Amino acid sequence: MANNTIMLTLHYLDENQMVQVAPGQYHSLMSLIADQLAIPGFGLCCGMGSCGTCLVQITSAGSNLKNNVLACGILVNDELANKIVLIPDKIY
Repeated sequence: MANNTIMLTLHYLDENQMVQVAPGQYHSLMSLIADQLAIPGFGLCCGMGSCGTCLVQITSAGSNLKNNVLACGILVNDELANKIVLIPDKIY
């Protein structure tokens, strides 16, 4: 039987938290981050894509390329496997 879990790293306040989730366990990356880290002020518009408070950077280990995205628009699927999600220390 195939392994149906996704491993990724959440980086916030200079700490890494490894997360293992099932595909579809969370509606979006924003809901995963909100559940795992409970950051005050994160995702104020509840996933409507209008406030920008869930802006994160997604990268891979050993890569200098960082993609800025709204976490509310990112599905939790295999494309996030082994990625590093950089969450800003301050939410604007």
